Amino acid sequence: MAFSNANLLDANASTFENNSHTWVSTGGNTTLSVVTGQFLSGTYSLRATPTAAGSVELISPRWLVTAGLEYVGRIPIRTSAATATKVATARITWFDATSGGNSLGVSDATVTVGNNSGWFAANYPCVVGTAPAGAKSATLKLTVTGLAAAEYVNTDDVYAGAALVRANNVYGYNTASMEQDVSGWKVDTGTIIRGNWNLSAGMGFSALELTTAAAGSQDIRTNSFINVVPGKEYTSYALARSSSIATTWYMEFRWYDASFNQVGTVTQSTYSVGLNVTSWIGVTATAPTGAVTCKVFIRPQATAAGQVFITEDAQFYVSANPAGNLLTYAEYSTEGTLPAWTVDNGTASMVQITSAITDGFFALKLLPAAPGTSRATLDRLVPVTPGTTYQAKATIFRHNTAPAQKVTSAVRTRVDWYDAAGNLFLADNPDQFYAVEQAADWWAQINSETRTCPEGAAFAKVGFEVNSDNPLVDYWWADNISLTEAVAEYTLVTSNEDGSITLTVNYVPDVSSSASNVTITRMDESGKAASMRAYGRTWDLAPNPYSTIVVEDYEAPLGSKVWYSVSWTSSTGATKGPRILTQTVDAPTLVDADYAWFKSPGVPALNTTVMMEAPLKWSRAARSTRYDVVGRKNPVHVTGARAGRTSSITVLIWDPEGNALFDSLLDAGTAALVQAMPGYGIEGNLYVSIGDVDVEPLDPDARVPGWRWTLAITEVDRPDGGLQGSAANTWQDILDSTAYPTWEELFNAHENWTSVLTEG
Repeated sequence: MAFSNANLLDANASTFENNSHTWVSTGGNTTLSVVTGQFLSGTYSLRATPTAAGSVELISPRWLVTAGLEYVGRIPIRTSAATATKVATARITWFDATSGGNSLGVSDATVTVGNNSGWFAANYPCVVGTAPAGAKSATLKLTVTGLAAAEYVNTDDVYAGAALVRANNVYGYNTASMEQDVSGWKVDTGTIIRGNWNLSAGMGFSALELTTAAAGSQDIRTNSFINVVPGKEYTSYALARSSSIATTWYMEFRWYDASFNQVGTVTQSTYSVGLNVTSWIGVTATAPTGAVTCKVFIRPQATAAGQVFITEDAQFYVSANPAGNLLTYAEYSTEGTLPAWTVDNGTASMVQITSAITDGFFALKLLPAAPGTSRATLDRLVPVTPGTTYQAKATIFRHNTAPAQKVTSAVRTRVDWYDAAGNLFLADNPDQFYAVEQAADWWAQINSETRTCPEGAAFAKVGFEVNSDNPLVDYWWADNISLTEAVAEYTLVTSNEDGSITLTVNYVPDVSSSASNVTITRMDESGKAASMRAYGRTWDLAPNPYSTIVVEDYEAPLGSKVWYSVSWTSSTGATKGPRILTQTVDAPTLVDADYAWFKSPGVPALNTTVMMEAPLKWSRAARSTRYDVVGRKNPVHVTGARAGRTSSITVLIWDPEGNALFDSLLDAGTAALVQAMPGYGIEGNLYVSIGDVDVEPLDPDARVPGWRWTLAITEVDRPDGGLQGSAANTWQDILDSTAYPTWEELFNAHENWTSVLTEG
């Protein structure tokens, strides 16, 4: 469809396929009739026959308009004879009422029909106009002059509708589309006309056609100066087509001061446009100091006279950079030119792209040198402020050469920090790769991470990484790359004192997202996954609180590296919204490796450290029986899986408070978690059931603290269940609480500090 917007004329006023029409003749010299055999579309057309030599005039029915909007009217014509004196005029008349009322003015477009007959698209009059204030309706009028007595004119496929004006485009419809004429443009040499070209769907049937007068640069430029503001970034686009040769096109901004003197430097983008290939070209730049206006130059390079070049769908915008983005629009959207990027395992280029989820008409194309991970880093050092949190975000998508086969692709963003001298200060420990397995030729992911600028850093470099070991993924595109100040999506804090990692998830899905459930999982270096405990339950399809989530993880294996997965789903398990796959974080350590943690997985307030007196010695009971069978030399062996590990563990405690806390842990009677530093006899997490316990003082003098505990233990699986209380509670938490107005009420409710920690 050459016009995107709906035709406001019905069939009786546009295609006449009902074998009827609703036009009226004026001037007293015109007879109208619907005929067959001379149609542009369908079967019928409308014929205007003059009574005598001269002119025909015919007017469409009213169509409703909105004041302030641009409209276009196009009237195809067919002449029955070749008469050189014919001139056709299309006129829109604006009215202040839907019927009757007064005329508010007219908009005209006139073309010389030329010495030919039949349907000739280049001679169709097309009028573009803006509905004036108070306008409510309009009519479309066709006048053809210079007709001989025996001539007549046919029209068919008449269009009247709202012009396709791209949002925020500074150009009006005619300057953008050249649908009425090329008055918005000029050239010093050669000839420009409104040619019969349709380069852009929806913009109409015409484009600017340049025929060269000589070889060299053909400087097509806007006829009017465009107002600009120094320091503001601008972007311009146009479609280009080389109809005679494959050649280079330049697109430029030239800046001018109030006296129309050129200021600053010319911003130029370069494109290779193939023969009879329609391509987007564009330029983006920041208006320099002193600039008041600018002009856009479109410069195809000709090699001879008589060559033809076409351009259409011209656009000029204030660059659509997101608010607060510290990257330029060219860096954000890769428009006009490719910024400087450093690529590991690949190469980068700027490529034209048509996408509903990216900005502009171009993107960064990353071509991996080999399967695996490729990294692209923007070379520019972006000034940042220590202590401020920033979000790096990008839209990244991959291409699959065999879309029927599933491939796994994974992406992530990163921010590296540099000092004032431009030296690397701190390399990012990025989030985990966000992997997706899909069978599709294209698959896109919008990915982000937040990082807080460390003290001592002055600049940041933004980048992204892509990963696929499947050779069917042949290249990647990235666009909409930003660096903005933000609230941290999550934070991770490791406490050696509490033997815990606290994950705070600040991202909160919108209630309307149907993300009714949330699952949070820890992943360790061995690949084991564990559901995180919430208060009273686990974070496994738990109800979404639609607020900040705080997870206290007391079970991360000591001295290891772990990360966390946070995902939101609907009540049916369908993924809703983004996932969070955190960066890797160091788990807690014990300063003195002779000690070990004894923890209550469900009641962290009971967690305590004890000294291991000796390494564990394990026993594993057999589960087998031998049967002697008459007539056989050897017995029959019947067995089941060997029993789990059992042992007797001896620990030493030196202080009364720790001794009381350990005794409280044993009182609970639940499974315990024993953790030691790597290399000290307990690898990873050891969950045990505690049997009989013996305790004895270490000194004959009862006044000297110190106890030896001997515990019979059996290894068990990780117990289910949530948390009760927190090991991080302090006296200040009690003071801040409204549960106990006085200390007396607190003492009356609890016998000891342990019960305060566990019961609240």
